[in-house]
Amino acid sequence: MSRRTLWFMLIAGCCGIVVTAQAQQFIYKWTDSQGQIQYSELSPPPGVQYELVRKPTGAEQKTETAVPNLDKEQADLAKQVAEQEQKEKQEAEQAQKETEEARTKNCEIAKKNVGILQGDSPVVKTDAKGNKVALDPQQREVELKKAQKDQEYFCNP
Repeated sequence: MSRRTLWFMLIAGCCGIVVTAQAQQFIYKWTDSQGQIQYSELSPPPGVQYELVRKPTGAEQKTETAVPNLDKEQADLAKQVAEQEQKEKQEAEQAQKETEEARTKNCEIAKKNVGILQGDSPVVKTDAKGNKVALDPQQREVELKKAQKDQEYFCNP
């Protein structure tokens, strides 16, 4: 064989490799008769409209393999969010329960105070200096109004 023929075959072979590499970079995409999207390296049946889609390269394939990891991360994140929401819900329920218990306790105290202030026995109160002082009728009436207001607030939610 002559040198010219060898060069021609070498160039044709290289072009064939380039063309083959180029052809492998695209795949066919079409919608079949059931409405499903199909992908293939082989052309679709005659008469079917299709488009050529670029085939993922090595870097794009790494992205595609990262998608399942992303789905797992999203699932883990969703689980964490659900757990956090459940925790916050339990904390809110606990706070509500504690508030109701405090309200019930304050209602009982207010009822007791009203009962004592409406009674006939003398009422003694500790002043700012720590001394015990008996309430006169006017002071007793003021304290009774406060106790009744507290009773209304705590006992009627």
